[in-house]
Amino acid sequence: MRGERTVLAVFVVGVVAVAAFVVLDRYGGSAQFADLPGDADVKLVGKFTPRQVDRLASLPQAAAVECGTTLYGVTAVTSRGLLNGATVLTAANRPGLRWSELRSGAYPATDAQLLIDERTAAAHDIRAGERVTLSRGRIVTEAMVVGIAARPSDRAVGAREAVFLLPSGAVAALEGGAPCDSVTVELRRRRDASTFSRAAHDLLDTPPAVIYDESLRGHV
Repeated sequence: MRGERTVLAVFVVGVVAVAAFVVLDRYGGSAQFADLPGDADVKLVGKFTPRQVDRLASLPQAAAVECGTTLYGVTAVTSRGLLNGATVLTAANRPGLRWSELRSGAYPATDAQLLIDERTAAAHDIRAGERVTLSRGRIVTEAMVVGIAARPSDRAVGAREAVFLLPSGAVAALEGGAPCDSVTVELRRRRDASTFSRAAHDLLDTPPAVIYDESLRGHV
């Protein structure tokens, strides 16, 4: 009888521990932190449809929301030759949520315009005004270089690959219309980071991974 009680007690403790882990993981107890760009406070990682992005933007804690996607293994053809294995990032509309600082030229205003990172531009003598053909599988798109950008410091960007930044519509077309894989958020009040994360979890069918800006460490 005593052995059965011991087994039951261990089982109950185990269930409570698992439940606590789930709650903490879902609501920020195992929060991740990173150096997010500019004014970004929170980054959600998952798969988000345009409707879900609009719903996240409508949350009262959100001041601005940007959908972002990273594409790997993109083939780029320029007048200087072929660039295999390029990385394509979304060029955010809101200046404070952009992953890369503009070095020269202009920021893309249409889906037919793009930025190239400064290292690749210098290595291949690519300048504003040049046309670039990007392909991924059977999908091909063409855009003009309108500006040179600083190389993003995000860990998702490799050390040697060429990096291009395109507006969200062009990235979605190159991806075949797939949902974006991250949402970067600027909050109205930074102290509402945890509240926003909980609201986002309740709003979405599949809870996303949540990354907070480094400056929020110890506050969420």
